[in-house]
Amino acid sequence: MPSPPEPLVTGLRQVALGSAAPAQLADFYRRALGLNVLFESNGMVFMDGGGVRLMIGAKPPGEPIGGDAVLYFEPVVWDIAERAVEAAGAAFLHPRVVLQQAEGRELVLRAFKDPEGHSLALLGWRGA
Repeated sequence: MPSPPEPLVTGLRQVALGSAAPAQLADFYRRALGLNVLFESNGMVFMDGGGVRLMIGAKPPGEPIGGDAVLYFEPVVWDIAERAVEAAGAAFLHPRVVLQQAEGRELVLRAFKDPEGHSLALLGWRGA
């Protein structure tokens, strides 16, 4: 029997979020993070998350919204991204946290929640 290829997958293609109001939550992601809608189908909104699709659809019956997953988004320009998140009505849970430093730059984390309570964060390198 031949060895399996490595890696066994080509990458993460889609993340699904359950929502009480998918269209409204998709609007928040458009305003707060600048994500574009790719298409809508059967009450689900599919957005471009920089190469990984974000699908926002109705939450399964009896399931809570949110959970143990955190979605991390890498800002293009930190200050602009932070202002957009706040302008969309979200509050950051803490000041910027520097996770790592390298020559002339730092890896920064800033967590927040969407209007339905999903855990999100800005995560990426910025000039030190």
